[in-house]
Amino acid sequence: MTTRAAAPPAAIAFARGPFAAGGVVILDGEEAHHLKVRRVGDGAVIRLVDGRGAVATARLAIERELVAARVVAATVVAPPPVTELLVGAGDRDRFLMVVEKAAELGATKVVPIVTEHSSQVATRFLAVHVEKAVRRAREAVKQCGAAWAPAVLAPVALSEALRAAPPGALRFVADEDGGPLPLVREADAVQWAIGPEGGFSEAERAAAKAAGFRPVALGRVTLRFDTAALAALALTAQARLGSPVQGGVA
Repeated sequence: MTTRAAAPPAAIAFARGPFAAGGVVILDGEEAHHLKVRRVGDGAVIRLVDGRGAVATARLAIERELVAARVVAATVVAPPPVTELLVGAGDRDRFLMVVEKAAELGATKVVPIVTEHSSQVATRFLAVHVEKAVRRAREAVKQCGAAWAPAVLAPVALSEALRAAPPGALRFVADEDGGPLPLVREADAVQWAIGPEGGFSEAERAAAKAAGFRPVALGRVTLRFDTAALAALALTAQARLGSPVQGGVA
């Protein structure tokens, strides 16, 4: 006699962890609305994540306005390798897109940096936009099924960001005059610096290099800051998978 495999969870919801088998989690209004839109009903099996590695399979229980989930099984997923993105705090809408896609590409932290050119952008990403960016990261994680969401910080001065290096990190700065991406191993901590529209000033480029950032070219043409940020993360992910990486220009 054959047995039918258990159906995968119908949807993913964010909730505060950690989770424990047998426990009950009350979902907030935003997550309850998300499940309603997805037409996930009472008794459905869902997946819970907290964006910090806690993952659970749970059964939904809906009673009037209260949406709860009883945890059936729970686990904790090990954190991904440190992958930090320092990126010029340019136009907020495009910066929000960077955060969303960075979550899918495995970034662990996104730091908006205030630079000479980004400070002149009227629609630039500001501290008041961080909460929206965090929500965008969470939505991306729910779509791609990741267990970890990147931290999103308020904008900081470039000089401050350059001083905050993860232990043992390989530091790269996107630079059209740079070389190819060097060897990156799976467990290596990586930190990228991406300039805003107009790039880094000469003084900022010098400061980044003095702080140990190695110039890496991302292609044959000048990329906008959002494209450059995602290209850097994609190259890093590819390198960690052991694939050949051609980051430089001829």
